[in-house]
Amino acid sequence: MFIVALIVVGLGWVVLTRTVFGRMLYAIGNNEEAVRLAGHNTLVYKTAAFGICGFAVGIAAVMYMARLTSASPIMGNGYELNAIAAVIIGGTSLNGGRGSMIGTLLGAAVIGVLGNGLILIGASDFVRQIITGAVIILAVILDAVQNRIAQRRGAR
Repeated sequence: MFIVALIVVGLGWVVLTRTVFGRMLYAIGNNEEAVRLAGHNTLVYKTAAFGICGFAVGIAAVMYMARLTSASPIMGNGYELNAIAAVIIGGTSLNGGRGSMIGTLLGAAVIGVLGNGLILIGASDFVRQIITGAVIILAVILDAVQNRIAQRRGAR
């Protein structure tokens, strides 16, 4: 599973950093209206991005089913918070236009280590969710502070 995850992250990194498609996705995330006014069809890029996300979810579902050797339509319930936390901790801006696949991978590693550590010390599921939420809030506050600092530097 780890090797498949590394392959998917590697492919995503190459697409986002080395192709026009990836740069266009960052541009749309930063300012969709500017991309549209530049003459690009943002609907095509957004549709392709959602299609790629669906394909990645399919890969993740197959890997998760293989790990548990069973299938259920509600198997992934509760993992939304972990996914959002990994992306935000990895440095992706909630305002869009900034982030990386490597950062998200590192964010997922942090969330995994945090969750496993809390399990090892005997924390309940509710306490784990509260701590994960607190980490997300801290990451969002740090992102907001970084954006303000960047705006002040840009205004000078």
